[in-house]
Amino acid sequence: MKIDMKHIADLAKLRLSPGELESMERDLEMVLAHIERLAGIDLEGVEPTFGSREPAGVRLQQDDPKPGLSRACLLELAPSARDGHYVVPARESEGGR
Repeated sequence: MKIDMKHIADLAKLRLSPGELESMERDLEMVLAHIERLAGIDLEGVEPTFGSREPAGVRLQQDDPKPGLSRACLLELAPSARDGHYVVPARESEGGR
């Protein structure tokens, strides 16, 4: 499968030099090849594991929620807000390029 790194960069709104595009394309091809190798592993008879186990010697502490900023304060800090909501730029459609 040919990877169109320029298209991916455009979708992510990244400006990459030709060298960066080439490097990222190589890296992505390596990642996808590794995933293909993993997908080909025969797991017949391997017992699945679910969830995580607490590592030995690591004590997790209870979350202690603290009050955050008020909605009014956050709206005040926003670059643009109207009628109690954040205003964000409209997303360009893919066909509008």
